[in-house]
Amino acid sequence: MTIRVLICDDHEMVRQALASVLNEEDDLSVVHTTNSVASTLALLQEKADDIDVAVLDVRLGDGTGHNITEWIKSKHPRINVVLLTSFLEDDVLVTGYSTKASAIVLKGAPAHELVEAIRDTSAGLQLINAVEVRAASKRLSTLPTNALSVLSEIDREIAVLISRGMTDRDIAETVHFSLQTVKNRVSKILTQVGAANRTQLAVLVAMAGEHAEAPDQT
Repeated sequence: MTIRVLICDDHEMVRQALASVLNEEDDLSVVHTTNSVASTLALLQEKADDIDVAVLDVRLGDGTGHNITEWIKSKHPRINVVLLTSFLEDDVLVTGYSTKASAIVLKGAPAHELVEAIRDTSAGLQLINAVEVRAASKRLSTLPTNALSVLSEIDREIAVLISRGMTDRDIAETVHFSLQTVKNRVSKILTQVGAANRTQLAVLVAMAGEHAEAPDQT
């Protein structure tokens, strides 16, 4: 039996590389690829019956893989979900589990780990460890959910851009500040919210529900 796979990633080279690797397996076939939450949901509304396993990037330009997972599990629960992430952060683990994803695979992991995760989830296995989820949830509960309230509007916007994985240089181009100004503001933001690093700041942004609130810059 061939496992039919959907890949959603907003980088074309990643989509192509993943499809190439998976299509080399006799029992796997990449039947669709998408690059955003919107394009994935549109495709699923028409072609959900084509798909057994959805491989979804967690961070997308117009939302997250969690948004897609939640939709899939409410409309087509037979489709299993494997999330791809660059870093296994606590919020990714907790949200992935709560939205009923079956597995989380690091983007830098060997290809065989993704292949095995697809096979296992297709067989109905839940690969996200509940004990690890509880520990991550406990860690998240100790973070102040209102930490971003101390930031100015522009600094909250910068915090959101950081949570999207943007570099200081990317942020400088987006908000029209000098690179040094952005570096100074990032350092101040981390101090103000009590985050040790950019990853912790991203967790705070996710908890505050501000991922979608940063306005586009023109």
